[in-house]
Amino acid sequence: MNPSLIKEREAFLKKAMTIPVVEKPKSNFSGTSEEKGAMTSVHRRGPPSVSTVSESRPLELKPQLQGKFAVLSRIVKYMKQRHLEGDTHPLSVEEILEEAVLHDTPPATVKWLEEEALPNNPKIRVTTDAKFVFKPRYDIRTRKDLYQLLRRQELKGLGGIYLDDLTESVPDVEKILNSFGDHVIRIVTPHDKKTILFYNDKSFDLNVDEEFKQQWRSVSVEGVHETKIEEYLKRNGISSMSGDRKNFY
Repeated sequence: MNPSLIKEREAFLKKAMTIPVVEKPKSNFSGTSEEKGAMTSVHRRGPPSVSTVSESRPLELKPQLQGKFAVLSRIVKYMKQRHLEGDTHPLSVEEILEEAVLHDTPPATVKWLEEEALPNNPKIRVTTDAKFVFKPRYDIRTRKDLYQLLRRQELKGLGGIYLDDLTESVPDVEKILNSFGDHVIRIVTPHDKKTILFYNDKSFDLNVDEEFKQQWRSVSVEGVHETKIEEYLKRNGISSMSGDRKNFY
C-alpha cells in the first residue's frame, strides 16, 4: 500500500477517536403499542395552536358593515312602520339613518341612498326639499277612506285590491275589514296564494229558488265551447240580457 495513504488513514482514525459520542436517551414510556402510536401522532402534529385575541373576542366587538341593499331594505321597512304609526312628515337621509339606528353606514352608501336608491324606490316619495317619506299603494288613512276605496273599485269595474297593498296603507286593516262584515269578499289566488278584496254590493243580491239552483248545478257544460252553448240557448228561445254600456266616474 502507498505509505502516504497509510499515514492519512492513521490520522483519520486518531481524529475520530477524539470526537465525543452522545448517546440518544431511551424513552421510559412503557405503554401499549396504541398509546405509543398516539404519542407519536401528537409529536408529529406539534403543539396546539394558540388562538389570537381577535379570534376570542365576541362577535359584537367585531362589527361588519352590511351591504348597501340590506341598509336600503331596513330603511324602507322603517319608513313603512313610522307611516303606519302616523309619522308622515318627511326626513332627510341623515335623519332616517339616525332614527333607524344605522349610524355606521359608510359615506359611499349614504350618497348612494340619497342620490339613487331612495329617489328611485317605488315605496319612497321625494319631497321638494329633497327629503323622503313612505309612499303606500293607496293614500288612505281611516276606515271611511278604505270603505270608499273598495266601493269605488267596484263601481268603476277596476277589480279587487290586494290585501298586502292595504296592509301598508292603513294600520289595523284586518280589524277594519272585519267590521265591514259581508260587504267585503275575500278571494285567495291559486297561483301566489295572495288575498284579493272585493266590495260586495248588497243591492245586487237576488233570492233564487233552491230548485233552480239544483238544476243549474246539475247541468255540465265542461268541454263545450261558449258559442255552442249560446246557439243551443237561442234554439230553445233563451237569449242573454243586454243593456246600454255605462261609464262610472
